Amino acid sequence: MTTFVSMTYNIWGGHWLAERTPALRWLFEVREPDLLAVQELTPSSRDIIDAALPGHRRVDDPFPGWAVQSNLWWRDDLFAMEEYGAEDVGIRAEHARLFWVRLRPAGSSSSFVYSTAHLTWPGHPQERADDLNPRVGQARQVAAALDRLAGEGPCVFTVDINDYARPLWVLRAAGFADSFAALGRSSPITHPVVPLIGPGRGWSAPEPVAKAIDWQFHRGSLRPRCAEVVEFFHEGVAPSDHKPVVVTYTLPDKEKP
Repeated sequence: MTTFVSMTYNIWGGHWLAERTPALRWLFEVREPDLLAVQELTPSSRDIIDAALPGHRRVDDPFPGWAVQSNLWWRDDLFAMEEYGAEDVGIRAEHARLFWVRLRPAGSSSSFVYSTAHLTWPGHPQERADDLNPRVGQARQVAAALDRLAGEGPCVFTVDINDYARPLWVLRAAGFADSFAALGRSSPITHPVVPLIGPGRGWSAPEPVAKAIDWQFHRGSLRPRCAEVVEFFHEGVAPSDHKPVVVTYTLPDKEKP
C-alpha cells in the first residue's frame, strides 16, 4: 500500500507575482505535497516551485503548455515517471491541454495516471457571444482521454473546472468521484481568497460569488483518506486568488484481478 498527498492549485498566472512569491515559497515548504498539479503556470512561477520543491521532478518538455498553462510535480524518491502527454480536449486557451503523467510508486508493480486541466473561463469572448457552455464538452473529452489512458485503472484528475454543475455531472457519470463526496462531505469554497492583494498592492474587494471550482477526482483502486481546502497566508499575503485542494490517497501495491 502506498500513501501519498496530492495538491492541486491554480497559482493565478503572473498577477502580482513578485509580491506573492514569498507566500508561494512558504506554502510549498510548510505544506510540501508528494504530488502537485498547477494551473495558470508561468515560467517564473515554475522556477519558484522548482526551488521550493528540490526533491521533486516535473515534466520537462518543449511544448509551451508545460510552462505557460500547467505542469505536474512528483517526489523523486517516491515515484518513477513512466510516460507523459498533453491531450487536446477543446479548452479555449493557447497551449491549454489535459496534462498527464503515468507514475509508478517505489517498490510497487502498479502505476496510475495523474492529470490536470483548466477548463475555459465563463467570461471567454466566444462563450459571451454564443451563450453556450463549452465546459460540458471539454469534460466529456477529458473523460474519453482518461478512458483511453487509464482504462479502469487508478487515475487522479485535478481541475479548475470553472463551473458548479454540468461538467461535474459528466465526470461523475464517467465513474469519477470527487475527494469530498467520497468522504461523505461537500467541498468548502476554493475561490476567491479574501482578502487578496490587488491594485496598488493593497487589498481587493471579493468577487460577488464564492464558489468551489477546484477539485480532485479519482477512479479505480485509489482511495481518498482525507481532503482539505487549505487556508494559507504568509505575512498577510495569500499565494493566489484560489485556495489549494489537498487530498491524501492510498493505492494498493497490486490491482485486483
